[in-house]
Amino acid sequence: MSRHDPPRSHAISLLWPSGYDRRRIERMPRLSQCAADDLDLDRTVEALSGPHGHAKEIRAILLTLCDDPAVIRFRQDVLQNLLDVPELADRLRDTLPDITTLLRFQYTAWPQHTPLHEVAWRVGQLESYVACVQRLGAVFEGLDHRVTAAGWRHLRDLIDTIRQDGTFQRLVDELPDLITRVRSVASVTIGVNLDDQLRPFQATLLAINADKFKGVSPSLLNTLFGKQASNTWEGIAPLRTTVQNPPPGLLGPVSRIDVENPMLYPLFRDLADILKRVSRPVASALQHYARLNVAFLGDLRVELAYYLGAVRLIDQFTAGGLPVCWPELAPVDDRVCTLVNAYNLNLALRLIHSDGERGLSGKIVTNAITFGPEGRIAILTGPNQGGKTTYTQAAGLAHVLAQAGLFVPGASAVLSPVDGIYTHFPVEEQPDAESGRLGEEAGRLSELFEHATRHSLVLLNETLSSTSPGEGIYLARDVVRTLRRLGARVIYATHYHDLAAGIDDLNASTPGDSRVFSLVSHVDRDGAGHDVPNNGFKQTFRIVSGPPVGRSYAREIAARYGISYEQLVEQLRQRGVMDGH
Repeated sequence: MSRHDPPRSHAISLLWPSGYDRRRIERMPRLSQCAADDLDLDRTVEALSGPHGHAKEIRAILLTLCDDPAVIRFRQDVLQNLLDVPELADRLRDTLPDITTLLRFQYTAWPQHTPLHEVAWRVGQLESYVACVQRLGAVFEGLDHRVTAAGWRHLRDLIDTIRQDGTFQRLVDELPDLITRVRSVASVTIGVNLDDQLRPFQATLLAINADKFKGVSPSLLNTLFGKQASNTWEGIAPLRTTVQNPPPGLLGPVSRIDVENPMLYPLFRDLADILKRVSRPVASALQHYARLNVAFLGDLRVELAYYLGAVRLIDQFTAGGLPVCWPELAPVDDRVCTLVNAYNLNLALRLIHSDGERGLSGKIVTNAITFGPEGRIAILTGPNQGGKTTYTQAAGLAHVLAQAGLFVPGASAVLSPVDGIYTHFPVEEQPDAESGRLGEEAGRLSELFEHATRHSLVLLNETLSSTSPGEGIYLARDVVRTLRRLGARVIYATHYHDLAAGIDDLNASTPGDSRVFSLVSHVDRDGAGHDVPNNGFKQTFRIVSGPPVGRSYAREIAARYGISYEQLVEQLRQRGVMDGH
């Protein structure tokens, strides 16, 4: 059972409605590792986990592409309730340390552990469990009429049921005495007899004490002349501490003890027997609470961290002036997506990390992302570094967030859930690959078509750029034609402007209801159709519908970075190392 599945104990979850069919969850599509890497999903995971941790579990939640509108709305309600009632979010955030303390009680049975070790562990766990339940009960006090989400109401009712249960109330009453009885064992007093040469030759256990001993380093004269320590639990020699990491077979958390010593070994054996007798009545009392299951609080902490992380991100984005919205879910068969003023979540996170939240909206260009009957396959062209990859990623991240029940970066969103997100982004060439770069690209494309359906989202970034332009365009046309027959939603970011220029032929020659259309990364030009100054053009990072410009502006970008032919030749001339005139 994974952490993001509905917990069996108490049947409580903030991610899945009560009684949700686990078999339905197991059939839900998962985002592949390749797609997660191409979308840079780990940056989103890191931001959501934040100070509360659980990155691994939160990543698992995002990788599950929930396609059930009822579950998505259930999660949206849970998160919206936190946004509407900040006091609820604050109180829940304050409970996390208590649950963390409880989760630290991970008992491991060592061969050298006595029954008292297990009793002490269980008492500590129950003490922490009571504290968590009481703290969670206090979370909802005075907020009854403001707790509207089904997930929070279910949690509140469960906690109330636990607190009113007779077994729990009995535990609350008996726990203080059990704690006292266990923790009163703090030290033992040992009596040692000396022979006529002052050598220890007999020893016995004198008492079990509720206080720990202290060590001192008195002078030999004071000791010999009988000067007494001011504290009866203070020794007359330094307190010796054993090194931890016990080797197998030793008693308790001690090591490097001379267990072969004929006197020490029986003492430890006697001590173990006495501690066993001490633990028996407490262990017997604990049997009444053996059926108490505290595991559900571990799952609950993951889900609290998930939602509280989302609240933190929403607060950051809105403080920076960026829009966030709840997506409206359209029927799956509509295969639509309409995002207004959308932006790449990871780009916003990078800017927050480097520059903070202030003025965030002025640093990010928002765009529309639209799929529907008018067009489902976008051929996206434009200049290098014009925002094509950022735009393509933004579409994928928006669907991941929406189907995880979270907000979407944008002013408004209407989308049909997808049954998979398949990506094909550039990868580093493997020197030992037998098939070469093109063969590797073809293999990944073939795998994509083995799984994608008409309800999928396909994101291609510079696909088939590893071969010659002539071959690349020929192959790219076949890929686009196949995607049109498939009916999927697609963004194909490419430098193949001729591919976008031929979309009318693609639509006319290939059957299918997923129309191909052209998007272009816009650049500012003057009224006469010439590029504006600034090394030839100005990138706007706006993605708009329209015919391809027919150039990638590589020359202008080279000039911007000082590596155009003219600039490099001038550099050689100044160094005096240029051949020719």
